[in-house]
Amino acid sequence: MAIPSNAQITINIRYSGANGSAKEYVKEMEESGIAARIRAVEGCIRYDYFFPADDPEGLLLIDEWADQAALDRYHASPMMQEAAALREKYKLGGRTIRRYQPISDPAPQPVQQRISRNESNMNQTLSPRRQGLAVIAAFEAKGDQDGLETALGRALDNGLTVSEAKEALSQLYAYTGFPRSLNALGTLQKVLSSRLAAGIHDDPGKDAEPLPAGYNALKQGTEVQTRLTGKPFDYSFVPATDYYLKAHLFGDIFARNNLSHADREIVTVSAISALPGCGPQLVAHVSGARNMGVSDAELRELPALLENNVGLAEAERLREALGAVLGDTHIPVETVDFSVWPKGQPNTAYAQYFTGNSYLAQMEGGMANVTFEPGCRNNWHIHHGQVQVLVCVAGRGWYQEWGKPAVQLVPGTVIAIPEGAKHWHGAAADSWMQHLTYHKDVQKGASNEWLEPVSDEQYARVGLNAQ
Repeated sequence: MAIPSNAQITINIRYSGANGSAKEYVKEMEESGIAARIRAVEGCIRYDYFFPADDPEGLLLIDEWADQAALDRYHASPMMQEAAALREKYKLGGRTIRRYQPISDPAPQPVQQRISRNESNMNQTLSPRRQGLAVIAAFEAKGDQDGLETALGRALDNGLTVSEAKEALSQLYAYTGFPRSLNALGTLQKVLSSRLAAGIHDDPGKDAEPLPAGYNALKQGTEVQTRLTGKPFDYSFVPATDYYLKAHLFGDIFARNNLSHADREIVTVSAISALPGCGPQLVAHVSGARNMGVSDAELRELPALLENNVGLAEAERLREALGAVLGDTHIPVETVDFSVWPKGQPNTAYAQYFTGNSYLAQMEGGMANVTFEPGCRNNWHIHHGQVQVLVCVAGRGWYQEWGKPAVQLVPGTVIAIPEGAKHWHGAAADSWMQHLTYHKDVQKGASNEWLEPVSDEQYARVGLNAQ
């Protein structure tokens, strides 16, 4: 049967190399930004590399396109020739192409882009190496040496070289200060020593090449800063700072070629995301990252990466900055610090009685810490033969008894819920919330009676008549 012109296309291309050339090719495709620009072509759904388990010198490229027109746009782009030139440089041969298209006609609706708003496909564009750079940068900025130690081990396992790790943590002194940078480098040294003692020999990588004779740091830095900001930049208010930025940061540091400019902006954006009160700088560097070759898809994947590995607050700051630069819809959410009160594990045993996701951490003395994501609340319920006590410790939320106005929960709020009272409690729509809970005056045969969910209409009205 004829394949319609608007059918989705999947292409598998297998190459063979020698002496590690396939991996070097992929590394340069990613670091140069060519792969990122291909992924940014309208209609590109996927462009990813894999190393076949049965061929250490092989390389598999899988790319998917919304339709033939999207593939044609890529074939007409300069990136097609740039990728071909790199394949020639690394002498990749044995090219085998297989093209796949759907058996049935495609659905009439537009093909969904693989980076969705909920970031469920996180890590398909951002390479493991750049994921490592982002996470270690955020932990460095937080000053969290324990988290950094774990992140460094994972990053080294995923292909980050020792030289690249050193460079990223050294660069950050310009953004987070020498104390945090030096502490982080000390942690890196500790990690490398431990791994060597365990028989792990990490890839040292290549150091930055020497700068040419007569190199003009001020001139080069001015050019780099202009490219990053998108226009000439002069900080005339403090000429000395203007000079430091141009000659030292963008002239001396950015000239070191063991990290690309795009890599450096991934590092910078992630680090500033971990610094409270730096919103304008974060917005500026999100914009600068795009100018330096970081794709929008990569930027959109960073918040989920930070949330899963570093913290909620870091991810939320970056989501707000991305909204300002990319125009993505974003509703600010108040976060909590799980290093103070633990988030615990998903509250699966009681999930059927909750709207939204909650988490449970058992504490000493029969007390539990319950964490509610924004908008999460439990069903109406009754405690028979016991008094439940709630102590809000983080975020904002609500407690409501049947027939009464809701009471706002903020840190320090204590609620003693009368025995037999029908009630519910949960987070505000725009905030996480944590409360401690325990029972007192417990009588023989005490029990909980779970009732109907709090409807969306009831929840939406909760703040209108609150106490």
